[in-house]
Amino acid sequence: MMRIPIYLEIAQWALLLGLGSLLVVLYRQFGRLLSEKHDHAELGPPVGSKAAPIRYVTIPDGSHERLAPGDGQSALIAFVDPTCPACEQLVVSLGELQAAGELTGCRVLLLISDPPGYLGISAAFRTTSLAIGRPLSAAEVNGYRATGTPLLVAVDGAGTVRAAGVASKPPEVRSYASALVSDGIANESEVAR
Repeated sequence: MMRIPIYLEIAQWALLLGLGSLLVVLYRQFGRLLSEKHDHAELGPPVGSKAAPIRYVTIPDGSHERLAPGDGQSALIAFVDPTCPACEQLVVSLGELQAAGELTGCRVLLLISDPPGYLGISAAFRTTSLAIGRPLSAAEVNGYRATGTPLLVAVDGAGTVRAAGVASKPPEVRSYASALVSDGIANESEVAR
């Protein structure tokens, strides 16, 4: 019978104890990460601020476009990711509301930071008729404080942010659109004076 030296047995148990301790620490950190409440209040530009212009490349044709808030047309700008289930829900919700005529007179723009090939991952993105673009630089995205997805920003015709935050379901998206509609009625009455 072969005998294992005592120093190897001690090293083996010390290593096992060290790995066990590391595993406990990793699980605690993972638990903290999952239990933290993420503050979405910092997501998006402040309501009432002026929206920044965005230069982007349209997908799939690759033409360079520019969204200039304050040009008289309201806009719903969605920062989305094709691999995000909540983003897929937002794209479907926007498509349904547009098809129902609830977004008439409002420009809808989906902005992704992923390569255009990623659109094939999601059926919602492949089949949407909404305009999709990819910002030309990080500065455009930073101007909207788009640090997470989905982010929906409602900008009125004067270029003022009326609502910004996380939204994906039709009632949530409808509330963003209604912020623009109520503002549009106010703007029309001011023009009539």
